[in-house]
Amino acid sequence: MNLVTSIGEFAVRRDVSVDGEHPRIVVADIAARPRTNARIITVANEKGGVGKSTVAFHLAVALADCGHKVLAIDLDRRQQTLSRTLTNRGGTAKRLGVRLPLPRHVLLQQPSGAQLCQEIARAGWDCDYVVIDAAGHDSPIARRAIALADLLVSPVNSSFVDLDLLGRFHAVNGKLLGPGCFAAMVCELRAAKAEAGLPALDWLVLQNRKRRDTSHNQDKVDSALRRLAPRLDFRLGAGLSERVAYRELFLLGLTHLDLRRIPELARSKPMALSEVDALLDDCALEPVESGLMATVRDWAGGQPVNA
Repeated sequence: MNLVTSIGEFAVRRDVSVDGEHPRIVVADIAARPRTNARIITVANEKGGVGKSTVAFHLAVALADCGHKVLAIDLDRRQQTLSRTLTNRGGTAKRLGVRLPLPRHVLLQQPSGAQLCQEIARAGWDCDYVVIDAAGHDSPIARRAIALADLLVSPVNSSFVDLDLLGRFHAVNGKLLGPGCFAAMVCELRAAKAEAGLPALDWLVLQNRKRRDTSHNQDKVDSALRRLAPRLDFRLGAGLSERVAYRELFLLGLTHLDLRRIPELARSKPMALSEVDALLDDCALEPVESGLMATVRDWAGGQPVNA
């Protein structure tokens, strides 16, 4: 029995929660509502500043670029980063006179399970994927978004401050002391879903903003994540590195996938394209050989593609 099973089953069996709302209440809420045929991907971590909205945005755009119908839902009514970026994307496409893949997007106005499921049914009735961007803190709506998900994507930075929400480590000997608060909550929801007979929750942890050069701290973080992965039953993936290549386009609502359609704006960077492709691969989404990887090869060979 691994750590995720023991914590989650204890919480459900004892009718207690490690912290916050009981997992059975959360799962019962979403189980009582109609289920969409779309695959739901929730990007969540209680730690702020780890690149959740950037990952959610690139996922939604990359899936739309592959020809999928995508609904993006922003749960953060204060910052509205994902919603504003997708709005800017539509404005950029109109100003430049280019056709860009545009995921549908919704800013959730009422943070409730009923409203979330209603918006998925209303705006995403014919979608292949729903990408949900949760705010960087614990909340009832974030828990419901995680419980609804087929795949939970949790970006982290290369820092033990970030890892503390996944696992608590001894400051001197590095021994794993137990799960962090976010991991404990995910464990509870997974166990409650299993008890209710709902599909299992796949969990992917991405190392975002990882520097290419090695360091003693990076080695320690890598080792800690490798030790945590089997104990908490998550998969490890490579996120998006700390690159000007992402920041310079984000405000316009663009990604490097879009630059083949507007080559006069800037030249796409093969490394950035490869990272987005790796993100889809880590998420175990269907191959995109005809779309994204063709773009990677074309740019790597110096031949821009005009759509």
